[in-house]
Amino acid sequence: MSSGGSGLPMPGLLPDVKLIDLDVAWGEREAEAGALLAAGYDSLALALRLYALEIRIKSAICKQLRLNYLPRACKTHDLAELIVFSGIWEELEDPANDAIRQNWDLLVRFSKARLNDLRYLPRAAVDSAESRRIYEALDDPKEGVLAWLSRHP
Repeated sequence: MSSGGSGLPMPGLLPDVKLIDLDVAWGEREAEAGALLAAGYDSLALALRLYALEIRIKSAICKQLRLNYLPRACKTHDLAELIVFSGIWEELEDPANDAIRQNWDLLVRFSKARLNDLRYLPRAAVDSAESRRIYEALDDPKEGVLAWLSRHP
């Protein structure tokens, strides 16, 4: 559906960003972050977890739109923009999902405010309590963002 007869993606799609690669990449980034965290590289692990989240959302977008390639419009690192294309944004507006929404908002705020800066800061500049809260927002089995995303194809 996302390619013409030539096997190339249709205009508007990124030929170098394939769904199959996104699905592998986000899992690999998660595994790499786990290894970094175990080795004591907390700030780099935290950054990698947020990159993995971005890739996971891009995978969800491709699946929602039934595309084998990422749409050019999704070539952004802004989580708040990306989630709109996923088709599940409305769920965050439902008061029944308030805890998930709070976790989502925390991740979006941190990503916008701090993610870029992590590459320039020493590890000690990352507050351990803040890191734990980011991990909880991602990993809570019921209300974490990754659990929420996993409930969608």
